[in-house]
Amino acid sequence: MGREMRWWGWGEDAHAGSISDEALGWLEGELGALDAPSGAVALDAVRLEDPRLPGAVRDRFADILRDDRAARVLHARGKSYPDLVRQRAGDCTGAPDAVLTPRDHDEVRAVLEACAGAGVAVVPFGGGTSVVGGLEPLRDGFGALVSLDLGALDALETLDERSQLAVVGGGIRAVELEARLAERGFTLGHYPQSYEYVTIGGCAATRSAGQSSTGYGRIDELVVGARLAAPAGDLDLRPQPASAAGPELRRLVVGSEGVLGAITRVALRVRPVPELSRYEGWMFPGFGAGAEALRRLEQGGAAPDVARLSDEEETRLGLGLAGLRGMRASALRAYLRARGVPGGALAIVGWAGPEEGVRVRREAAVEALRDAGGVALGQPAGRAWVRSRFHGPYLRDDLMDRGVMVETLETATTWAQLFTLYRAVGDVLRGHAPLVACHISHLYPTGASLYFTFMARARRGEELEQWAAVKTAACEAIVAAGGTITHHHAVGRDHAPYVDAEVGATGVAALRALKRELDPAGIMNPGKLLPSP
Repeated sequence: MGREMRWWGWGEDAHAGSISDEALGWLEGELGALDAPSGAVALDAVRLEDPRLPGAVRDRFADILRDDRAARVLHARGKSYPDLVRQRAGDCTGAPDAVLTPRDHDEVRAVLEACAGAGVAVVPFGGGTSVVGGLEPLRDGFGALVSLDLGALDALETLDERSQLAVVGGGIRAVELEARLAERGFTLGHYPQSYEYVTIGGCAATRSAGQSSTGYGRIDELVVGARLAAPAGDLDLRPQPASAAGPELRRLVVGSEGVLGAITRVALRVRPVPELSRYEGWMFPGFGAGAEALRRLEQGGAAPDVARLSDEEETRLGLGLAGLRGMRASALRAYLRARGVPGGALAIVGWAGPEEGVRVRREAAVEALRDAGGVALGQPAGRAWVRSRFHGPYLRDDLMDRGVMVETLETATTWAQLFTLYRAVGDVLRGHAPLVACHISHLYPTGASLYFTFMARARRGEELEQWAAVKTAACEAIVAAGGTITHHHAVGRDHAPYVDAEVGATGVAALRALKRELDPAGIMNPGKLLPSP
């Protein structure tokens, strides 16, 4: 099953960090006194039900089956806040009855056919990083459920250097793919925050967006072919540069979230490893000024590959959690005051490619950033972001240990409606949490994403109810303001009630018809993507 994350939190012990005393002091000034650190229950104390997998399925797949406590607990859920609240408390009732680890496409097909015949629900599992309940073991009336771990499908099958096309197994980790491509001088350039653990099949299934997606493209732009094993048969979509052969079925596989089948192969557009990567920081007088600069760059065809703009509160939060104190903090404030920006919105921008191309593109962008009132902070700020850009989930574990509810949600809308949506969601969140921050991190000619982070003292014993209240209020605000219910986290279980508001009743009916065709028995990832009837 490859590298396994901690069953109660993010990542591995060897990679975990801890929040500094300076950052803790700052946070207590915002939220009040925090709890003494407390961890998860011991693995032996986790509550599990006895496995109920039918004997015929168990016997047939005995050589690829695990039903030990550690495997079942690890595959019980993803990494959302409510997932971790339950895991840390030792509540793994409903965990998969077994974990199956097929070694190739044909074994995946055999598993799906056997489970459809025996009435066993199947939850495809990649890196286990879902933050929207996408791995919740919902049985939907089925007597048993298995987790289908695709980690053994991890081959770089072919790399066509002339066409810049890679074909990979759906279970390959993004970090492993990058290492193998780099040996041949290529990169995919897809870096979601879950990059260290996420699989390429999981990225495709959830339509993820990497931190460099403004330049490299979202995963749906990078996937040019796929193979889906569905209970009713295989959907094998060969890579083509373009086609007019009817509606694009590839788009139905990308974003299908395991409800139609399991993605066993992905064909990807890759590009040469860049000669130069340059990241730097800029401070703007305010979020509005920075957003306007990014809009003009994007619509003018000059946007950086990485374009991330924090609002004033996220800028303040980031500096506080970085533990910036004393002379360093004083020097930064003095530098910004001297340039007429005593406080404001921090942007991280970055370019990658041929050295001369980076120079030309950067010069064009810098002119626009300065015209918008931006003040350069230089490459140290950019390098600091690069070093810490995958650290956020580890920080969440540390904060949960101290009784903090910390959660994120994301959406997107047009440039014309961006600040209406920003204010609507922010106002709702501030009714539930004292710390609410936001950033833009993905640009499009017609609009941009908004990514919110909020923190509050957790109500011990009522964490799930507290979370549900704020999550529901925020989702309702997003729908009312016309934003997408999810920009890149996917639908999962958490956003399923709002899909009909986005695609309409006819759209939901069309998705249900597709599921009936590919998954007649309804065994694939029950309770996700589609709203309850």
